[in-house]
Amino acid sequence: MPYPVDWVDAFTTTPFGGNGCAVVHNADGLSPETCRAFTRETGLVECTFLGPSDKADVAVRYFMPTRQIPFAGHPTIATVASMLHRGLVPMPGAGPVAITLETGAGVVPVEIRPGPDAPLIV
Repeated sequence: MPYPVDWVDAFTTTPFGGNGCAVVHNADGLSPETCRAFTRETGLVECTFLGPSDKADVAVRYFMPTRQIPFAGHPTIATVASMLHRGLVPMPGAGPVAITLETGAGVVPVEIRPGPDAPLIV
């Protein structure tokens, strides 16, 4: 079954210039073994796998090639950037947009602010 995937470079606007992370959408049915195998296949340090949440706007699972981790910084930025790119969260207009992510470390609030060249994810 195909899954939508975005390869995102966090902390940069230059392709392959930042911290890479693959963001897999609609991935709630994927097993931890499959998520680890996918992450190994990409050669990336971490990947995120998104699904629905009863506690937040989206559930995010974070995987390294060898294990699942509760939370990580640049994959969070990459996840929100991917969601913005796909129109899953609104772009900030005159003011910030707030969303929440359900993670292994709990519910994490994220604020997306208007920026001079691109939205700022805080």
